[in-house]
Amino acid sequence: MLKYDLCIIGGGPAGMMAGVIASKRGKRVVLIEKNNELGNKLLLTGGGRCNLTNKESNKKKFVSRFGKQGDFLLSSLSFFGPEETIHFFTQKGLALKFEDTKVYPKSDNSKDVLNFFKKELKENNVKILINSEVSDFIFKDKKIEKVLLKNDTEIFASNFLIATGGKAYPQTGSTGDGYSFAKKMGHKVTELKPALTSIEIKEKWGTILKGLSLEKIGIKLNNEKQIIGDVLFTHFGLSGPAILNLSERIKSKDEIYLDLFPQRSMEDLEKDFINLFEKNFKKSIFNVLESLIPSKLLAVLLNFSGIKKEIICRNISKEDRRKIIMNLKKIKFTVIGLFGFEKAMVTKGGISLKEIDSKTMKSKLVSNLYFAGEVIDLNGETGGYNLQMCFTTGAAVGANIDS
Repeated sequence: MLKYDLCIIGGGPAGMMAGVIASKRGKRVVLIEKNNELGNKLLLTGGGRCNLTNKESNKKKFVSRFGKQGDFLLSSLSFFGPEETIHFFTQKGLALKFEDTKVYPKSDNSKDVLNFFKKELKENNVKILINSEVSDFIFKDKKIEKVLLKNDTEIFASNFLIATGGKAYPQTGSTGDGYSFAKKMGHKVTELKPALTSIEIKEKWGTILKGLSLEKIGIKLNNEKQIIGDVLFTHFGLSGPAILNLSERIKSKDEIYLDLFPQRSMEDLEKDFINLFEKNFKKSIFNVLESLIPSKLLAVLLNFSGIKKEIICRNISKEDRRKIIMNLKKIKFTVIGLFGFEKAMVTKGGISLKEIDSKTMKSKLVSNLYFAGEVIDLNGETGGYNLQMCFTTGAAVGANIDS
């Protein structure tokens, strides 16, 4: 009977990283994946470009992107953070590139990242079982002895890792299996919600702007403090990094306000426009302002202001000028609702962090059980944070399993 040192359930980024790290230590590893291919969700990350990590060097700032529970990552980040992730890929030949603090494969192709992992797993003799689904965990002497697959195969191991992902993008196989396994073994699973998801808005005119992206504008949710970020208009509402990051706090009937000139006050903007209109007094207002504002959006905002786009600047009244500025500084949208797990990038909630050792990712309830990746109760903002969490927690398991 062959007995492995580590049995990994789930072939996503956390599971694959754990497999590589453990096998490099000479551990015998088997990786079980229910799909017919590893890394289905990894291929979708970063719009198919695979935003591998965020090279934020300050660990406190990094974990703040995960909200109140982010400190859980501090210990494992010290062992395997963004710097180690970058080295992990580049030392074996995967070329990377940097866009601000975001890190991507130079090819902009997530398939290259998946192929990198598959090559590493093969070179380190990790046994991969695809099209294999776990049906049960069998215990002996209060420890997991083996897992049973739905085809009646038995897999014996000294240690077991649940890295099955969350419930986001269920079409990739992330259907919440790990939560069921964890509950059966006595673990608490916190409330599960879709996170990093787009929103549907009430204002139908927004569909006119489908595909328009606005960068570094002001976004305000209800009466909260304004943030600066990027927003994308879709055929159903709003998306883009800033909206995705706000989504887990957004509810139906909430109000979202966009400010196209967040660095300029109403008074400063009025002075700017007075000078601009005086210099271009013979030109139409549309021709003058389209150098500052995307034409599709400008047409809508002028319409809201009751101003024809053909009117020339010298004929713009003080009242009309202030109407335009008001509409540029406070574009209001009303939320209908959020899109569910089918559209969400990650899952909010999961296996309680109180029941997991933050250094090793070992269960505090079952001595030879570990958790890594999205299945745990930890989710971050867009920008490479969530993939780094998967790599960090997976590496922690691979480095700390007992023989």
